[in-house]
Amino acid sequence: MNTPTKQRARPREEALAQLRFAFRGVMAATRRLRGRETHRHGELSLAQYHLLCGLAERDGLSAGELALAADLSPATVTQMLDSLAEMGLVERNRSERDRRVVTCTLTTHGRELQAERHARLEQSWRASLGEFSTHDLATAAAVLDRLRAIFDDLNTDAHDTSRDE
Repeated sequence: MNTPTKQRARPREEALAQLRFAFRGVMAATRRLRGRETHRHGELSLAQYHLLCGLAERDGLSAGELALAADLSPATVTQMLDSLAEMGLVERNRSERDRRVVTCTLTTHGRELQAERHARLEQSWRASLGEFSTHDLATAAAVLDRLRAIFDDLNTDAHDTSRDE
């Protein structure tokens, strides 16, 4: 015999399972995108686009600052910056204040390419999410932020456990 509490729990458990499945799908799609994009010579990868966005928001960042902003290793960012400089999208300059520091800025072409890709992604984003209310979107953002926190906590726990051994 089903009690009212068990009847209410089923839809919640089903909704949580749907969320888990959808989240895994998003993560898998992101991995597939990252895997495919590295094979397209001369095209801007998603990670490179994120670096260009970082520079569009605040020009004159060092590779280390970009690495922190993009959550990438400094070595990865350095390689990406090499490629972006070869493509004519980024310029590197020695800092006026500290000659040991190299800062990065977008070229005119880099700024145009970043803005064009941003406009395309924004159009797709708005079209895909247009049917959802402001409240729905705020709820989705809160759920995603909570999921991020779960994974950050798991990462912190993993680091703490490895230090104890």
